[in-house]
Amino acid sequence: MGSVLRAWGKNFDVDAFLKGSPFEPLTVWHTGESQSSASNLAGRRQQHSGMHISVSVREFSDLTGQIEDAVSFLQTYGGELLRLRDFPGTEGAVLDFPVDDRDVACQTDTFPSELLMLLGNLRIMLAISRYPIPTNDPPS
Repeated sequence: MGSVLRAWGKNFDVDAFLKGSPFEPLTVWHTGESQSSASNLAGRRQQHSGMHISVSVREFSDLTGQIEDAVSFLQTYGGELLRLRDFPGTEGAVLDFPVDDRDVACQTDTFPSELLMLLGNLRIMLAISRYPIPTNDPPS
């Protein structure tokens, strides 16, 4: 799974927003619901309502492809993203790019100004989540 758009808000009526929206969320959660028992936060309650929307399905190692998909997504759905931004209860949105944690002295990933301008105009934050590259080494 590649980049994901997350939107949230304590009083965000995510179900009302999604009615008539072209977005098909990966996940939806609601304020006050129990958090997943699979997480280390089991037993806690959701502090916000929100959703995850797939922006790219490219591999973590294909940041250039994820960026291309994100620019296309933002251009295609700009009007709907403005509606999301201005929807009552929406407190924030972030576009999260997962990348492989490379074995280098200094890991630098850059983003084109076109993407940054689109995000800025929509008031969507940018996040980069680094993940370790899985190894095939047996556990010791």
